[in-house]
Amino acid sequence: MKQLVLLVCLGLFGGVWAQQSATVAGTVEAPEALPENARIGVHIVDQNGVWGREIGTATPSDGRFSVELVGTAEPLSPFSSSDVVLPGLQNDYSLDPDVNFTRAQVNVYLDENGNGTFDRNTDTPYLGLAGTSAPTGFFVPFYVDQDATMEANGETLELKAGWNIFTVRFPDGAEPDYNVSNSLDAARLDVFSGSP
Repeated sequence: MKQLVLLVCLGLFGGVWAQQSATVAGTVEAPEALPENARIGVHIVDQNGVWGREIGTATPSDGRFSVELVGTAEPLSPFSSSDVVLPGLQNDYSLDPDVNFTRAQVNVYLDENGNGTFDRNTDTPYLGLAGTSAPTGFFVPFYVDQDATMEANGETLELKAGWNIFTVRFPDGAEPDYNVSNSLDAARLDVFSGSP
């Protein structure tokens, strides 16, 4: 019996450890040089579209950054095309099997209290747009609780349990290019200071 319990526990922990991580890297474009306390954060977005809890952070250097998506992804909710709009696809996709997910957002902010993480009451977020460069497009980081297949515009995209980055790019004179992977090295964050 003890061996069975141990095997079950190892299986559960193995499933957790097998969850895919992801990395977003690229450039930050701002009207003025970013101050030393500028941070790039990846934040969970709740069902109301409000971002908050930070799951990854990095300090930009010479206009470049690389941030890993780590930490827990809760809370999860059903990933339904009727509820989740993806850039370039809108609601025109299907998933098999049904999965639960949470979405994240990459933000630039000033770490006003110097503690190395985002605090809504003290830190100052930048306004801006997160996209891709060469060619121009958009990306959405999201976490799913199991492997799944996305059918969209005649294409099949494979989602892996853990963090995934959905991208759509719009090459000149060509059809949109859709992709799902666990890395993006051509992110572009166009930001300017302002009130959140």
